[in-house]
Amino acid sequence: MNVKTTVCHLYMNELMRILIELQSLEFEETIQPNIEERMAKLRAKIPKPILAHYDRLGDQGKKGVAPLRNQICTGCHIRVPVAVVFNLKHGEDVCLCDNCGRYLYLPEAAAEEGGSATKKIAAKNGLKQLAHAL
Repeated sequence: MNVKTTVCHLYMNELMRILIELQSLEFEETIQPNIEERMAKLRAKIPKPILAHYDRLGDQGKKGVAPLRNQICTGCHIRVPVAVVFNLKHGEDVCLCDNCGRYLYLPEAAAEEGGSATKKIAAKNGLKQLAHAL
C-alpha cells in the first residue's frame, strides 16, 4: 500500500467514525451537557456534500449510517454488490447502499482503525446494539 492510499484509507475511516459518532449523538435519548456543541464540531468536520446527504436521510426519518454485515446492509437488509465490500475494505471512498442510500461501513474496519473509541462512545451513550456491532 503506498502513502497516498494509506492516507486516503485513514481519512475515509475517520470520516465514517465521525458520521457514526454524530449519528449516535443525534439518536441519543438522554440529554447530555454540550451535546449541541459536540454535534456542531462533528458536523464541521464532514464535507458539505456528504453532510447534505446524511441530513436528507435524517429528514426522512432514517439513520444515515449502517454497518455492512455478510454483504447485507443492516439498514434495509438488502444484499449489496461484492464491489461495494471491496471498496469498503480498501477505504478509498465512501459507499452508499444502492437501495436505502445509507452510508455503509464495515464494523471490522472500524474496530481495526480506532473503532474502539467509537465503541466506547456508543457504549457510553447507551447504544448497546451499536457498541456490540463494533
